[in-house]
Amino acid sequence: MGFRMLNLGWSDGATFVPCDHTVLTSPKEKNRIQGIKKRVDRRTCGSRRRQEALVKSTELIVPMVKRALNLSIPAK
Repeated sequence: MGFRMLNLGWSDGATFVPCDHTVLTSPKEKNRIQGIKKRVDRRTCGSRRRQEALVKSTELIVPMVKRALNLSIPAK
């Protein structure tokens, strides 16, 4: 009944600076503590986070890297 956090960060080998993150949950509804409720407006930040939590982590990597590159965070 927990969650997983996916972090994207910059590192020079000695330090790690987090640049972006997302919280992931189980795709199985019975394993979630609280799902998406119909009465919550889907345009809110909380609703968007709940929808993002259901996406596979491999599908979130590319948008996270694009956001970091758009903020001029150096990467190789």
